[in-house]
Amino acid sequence: MPDTHYIRDVLILLASALVCVPLFERLRMGPVLGYLAAGFVVGPTGFQLISGIEGTRALAELGVVFLLFTIGLELTFERLKSIGLRVYGLGLAQVTVTATLIGLVVVASGYDTATGITVGGALALSSTAIVLQVLADRNQHKTRFGRVALAVLLLQDLAVSPLLVLLAVLGRDHGAITASLWSELGIAAVKAAVAIAVILALGRVMLRPLLRVVAVTRSPELFAAMTLLVALGTSWLTEQAGLSMAFGAFLAGLLLAETEYRHQVAADIEPFRGTLLGLFFMTVGMMVDLRIVVSDGGLVVALLAALLVGKTLVLAGLGVLFGFQGWRALRLGSLLSQGGEFAFVLLGMAMASHVIPGPLGQVLFVVVAASMAVTPPMVAFGGRLLGFLESREALEAARLGHDAGEMSGHVIIIGFGEVGRIIARMLKAYGLSYLVIDLSPRRIIEGRGRGEPVFYGDAGLATVLHAAAVERARSVVVATGKPSMTLRIAQTLRGNFPHVPVFARGGDEQSVIDLYKMGVIDPVPETTEVGLRLSGAILDQGGDPPGLPANNKGPAG
Repeated sequence: MPDTHYIRDVLILLASALVCVPLFERLRMGPVLGYLAAGFVVGPTGFQLISGIEGTRALAELGVVFLLFTIGLELTFERLKSIGLRVYGLGLAQVTVTATLIGLVVVASGYDTATGITVGGALALSSTAIVLQVLADRNQHKTRFGRVALAVLLLQDLAVSPLLVLLAVLGRDHGAITASLWSELGIAAVKAAVAIAVILALGRVMLRPLLRVVAVTRSPELFAAMTLLVALGTSWLTEQAGLSMAFGAFLAGLLLAETEYRHQVAADIEPFRGTLLGLFFMTVGMMVDLRIVVSDGGLVVALLAALLVGKTLVLAGLGVLFGFQGWRALRLGSLLSQGGEFAFVLLGMAMASHVIPGPLGQVLFVVVAASMAVTPPMVAFGGRLLGFLESREALEAARLGHDAGEMSGHVIIIGFGEVGRIIARMLKAYGLSYLVIDLSPRRIIEGRGRGEPVFYGDAGLATVLHAAAVERARSVVVATGKPSMTLRIAQTLRGNFPHVPVFARGGDEQSVIDLYKMGVIDPVPETTEVGLRLSGAILDQGGDPPGLPANNKGPAG
């Protein structure tokens, strides 16, 4: 009779997920924590229903691969360029500074330099799966805040390749730092750059024709197989070049995002991504060793607190240095403060090659897993706390609550760019009272210099809108130039103040459709409006078109 123990393990994992995940969803703690708990319950240190995780770990890592693939699908090269060098600089600085500080602490604790470098590099990385899941649950993955977090995660993922090379060299030299180390790292960097260039070049030339050939067959199964081939094939190629599989999947997603097949590809990959990502979280939960938690509980808690607080403060401080607002930098730091998936890979390799001691590696395993587990509730609580503090600071700075006073029947204008100023002038001409909320210090200073009632505040926060007396307002006009910000503000208004009429400046047709669904009154599609007005101006143009004889007005003339 064939061995079917793997089917038993799969059934146990599925049953555990079906119990734990809905329970944690009902408790509003998020599905990620439910998957982690499910893995812990059935794992080697739980009820021991599954004794080994090696068989599921390789399959579960594909969940992270498909997650990065779908993230790449949602981006384009143009959108990546729009993120800016400042954000990429922040990501590079975060990895370098965090790894250095953690390494120095490890060396100061009595371990050798190789151990310090390895632990610092492993703990400097954050969890792509956890962070992106949290952003998606909070509908922030397409906002500027989400794109900044993604940029930092991408820089961390790029750092995995040199860390893997570093570990291989240290393992071969038994933890000794030799003169050949830096030359080997340089060669690996050149190989990685060449591999990325080749993949992007071949993808741009060959991908669209291949997809067109498969699409002509009108076979959904064949198209899904082509999607898997592109995602996994690119991941395998980058792994052979010394990069991570996840980074290769991201490149594949970027290439497909430039084609007309991106939506079908996203639909085909979604079932694989969700299932395998849940399996990944469960394998992480299975790695938590309860015996270490009991015997070294104080050390685990201290290291966990040091990791979360330390990474938060480092990234927040760097964020301020790179020009981000204080509270938003702190919010970003708390979101990326946990350990990451690749920490398990790096620490496991380091333990196997005796670069770090086994007991230290086991404690760090528990700390990383615990940091991933506490991230969703920590972000939820921290988001509410930071939102309250951020709005309080904004209100005190702008005296919004005081100046709104007993205003009633006024119009709230959100955004004081060119469109917002036009609206303000029209309202003033008709004798209607209004106040303006904006996040740009420059616009606030200029507006107040002209006597305009402009206040600092994030209109996406209900507390700011409440201070502006939105309950007594005649209406709200969202005049920001960013569709993602407009949608976030509209969601806050519809969810907290459904009786207030909302008008909005739309972007493309899709954002206008989304605003309509939220109940926004007559959102204006900018592209359509501009196109129609320009077309009308051309058609209304007096005189004869250039090159047309005066006595010939057209075919009917």
